[in-house]
Amino acid sequence: MDLLENHIKTGDFARAYLLYGSEGFLLSHWRNALVQAISRGDSQMLEMNMDVFEGAISAEIIINAAETMPFMADCRMIIVKNSGLFASGRSDDSAAMAEYVKGIPDTAVIVFIEADVDKRGRLYKRLADKSIGMAFEAATPKEPQLADWAVQHAAGLGKKMTKAVGLSLIRTVSADMQFLSTEIAKLVAYAGTNPTITAEDVAALCVKSIEGRIFDLMRAIGNRDAKTACRLYGDLIALKESPLMILAMIARHFRFCLQCGSLATRMSKRDIAAKLSLQPFAVRDFVETSRNFSQNAMIAGLTDCLETDCAVKSGEIGDVIGVEVLIAKCCSYR
Repeated sequence: MDLLENHIKTGDFARAYLLYGSEGFLLSHWRNALVQAISRGDSQMLEMNMDVFEGAISAEIIINAAETMPFMADCRMIIVKNSGLFASGRSDDSAAMAEYVKGIPDTAVIVFIEADVDKRGRLYKRLADKSIGMAFEAATPKEPQLADWAVQHAAGLGKKMTKAVGLSLIRTVSADMQFLSTEIAKLVAYAGTNPTITAEDVAALCVKSIEGRIFDLMRAIGNRDAKTACRLYGDLIALKESPLMILAMIARHFRFCLQCGSLATRMSKRDIAAKLSLQPFAVRDFVETSRNFSQNAMIAGLTDCLETDCAVKSGEIGDVIGVEVLIAKCCSYR
């Protein structure tokens, strides 16, 4: 990421970029930053010298666009989004592009944007070779880095926010950067003339994510507090959440509690997070929740979730009442 930012600042651009990954906010941010830097903010240049292709475009069309001389500008910019050229199934076009990117003219910059890539493919390997192009993965940052980003994002909107408040925000809503940016904008407006966004602002304005609500529900189950657990379930139903989705989340929670609780005896929370592709704070909560259950209880929970799913889908019991019965049963686990 730092290397990409350096290219944008210095104007020393590669001939081809691959931006890929699951974090749509970063993909959009990087794309826009490259467009602005290469065009130098000249809207006329963008109108005359930028081609945007989306979907299964042929390599020939991309190559023809790159070979077209720019009009009253240093270079043309070609953006290719979700082409599928980096996945299996388009071997001929992928091979043609892999050959072409070795010699892109100085008058063109090609930016590929993909959600998924096959890192074994020749085209990916070519663009990951810094002598030919640049490949950057847009993955959600780890919790500390994400909190730093939230602080910087708030500062960019004119408000101060401590890292602790940033962490509280992430744990309340989600780690999705697009959603976080929306929530921060709401907090900025809510703060009004107050120069600082506080933890009280987050608690007052931000709605807890479904993941956070499930954590609360599982804590209530672990505390054998059936009344609170059923109330929290009722709140989720009132919010129009699907009972089967809630059931799947409970099963997922039991699974991660079982895994994290077992791994915590021999691994650090950071290593567990990397192994299970979880945020460190989620691992901490899973480990804490697992202490309220025996290993047999967590296995029983997974089994009962499966049986409830089968009973609902076979019509033996309604989905709303079926999950509520499951929750009440889980509160009796030891």
